Amino acid sequence: MKSDLLIFSIALNGYQWLYKDCIASHQKYAKKHGYCYQVVTRPFITGLGAECCWLKLTLTLAAFNAGYQKVLFVDADAYINEVAPAIETTIQPEKSVYLAKSYTGRFNSGVMFMLNHEVTIAWLKTVLSSRMTAVSDQDSVGWGENGHIIKYSKKRTFIEVIDRRWNNTYDTDLDDYIRHFCFGPLRRSVFLSLCHKVISRMTKAIAKLKYIASKYKFYTQKTDPLATLTNAVIKQYTRFEEH
Repeated sequence: MKSDLLIFSIALNGYQWLYKDCIASHQKYAKKHGYCYQVVTRPFITGLGAECCWLKLTLTLAAFNAGYQKVLFVDADAYINEVAPAIETTIQPEKSVYLAKSYTGRFNSGVMFMLNHEVTIAWLKTVLSSRMTAVSDQDSVGWGENGHIIKYSKKRTFIEVIDRRWNNTYDTDLDDYIRHFCFGPLRRSVFLSLCHKVISRMTKAIAKLKYIASKYKFYTQKTDPLATLTNAVIKQYTRFEEH
C-alpha cells in the first residue's frame, strides 16, 4: 500500500549532480520510514534559474491533488541525518504547515512539512498569486519564494514553528536532523560557492537569450513560465498526477 506521505525535492540546473549525496540521504530517510519519495531532475536546465524554486509550491498542490495527505519538501542542498525521527512527530492539533526559522530569525522554506487541508491549500494559492508582487525589505531574501513565505506566514495560527533541528541553516555544533547548506554559515566550501555562481550566470544567460528572442519575435512564451514548467514536471513524474 502506498504511503499517504510524499517527500520530494527539486534538483535542476546542475543541482542534481552538485548535491547527489544530499539527495541520497532523502531517499534513505524515505525508505527507512516507508514514505514515498521523488526527486525532480528534469528538465535538466530551466530558464527560470533560481526562480524555479517556486515549483515547490505548485508541486505541493499537485501532490495534494494526487491524493497525498502529507507532503515534506526538502531542498536539494539539505542533508537528512540518520537520527532524524519520523516527520509526523511534529504534528500538532490545528496546525497544518510546519516551518523552522533560519539564522536571520525568519522562516526558511528549504524544509516545509504540510498537511492536505483546505487552509494549507488556500495559503499556498495566496502565496503563489503574489509571485509577481515585490515584498518589503523586512521580508525579502533577494530572490525566489522565501520572502513571500515569510510575509504570508505572519499571524497565521495554522503555522507551527518547529525545532530548528529540522532545518539547521547556521549552527555547526547542533545535533540536527536536517543540515541545510544554503547560503549562510554552513556553506563554507569554496568549490560549492563557485559552482553556484557558474549555475546562476548560466541560467541568467538562458533567460536573457529567451528575452532577446521574444523581443525580436523568434520565440514567444504563450503561458506563464512557472505553469509551463509545472505541467512539464507533472507529465514526467507520475507521483504528481491527479488520480
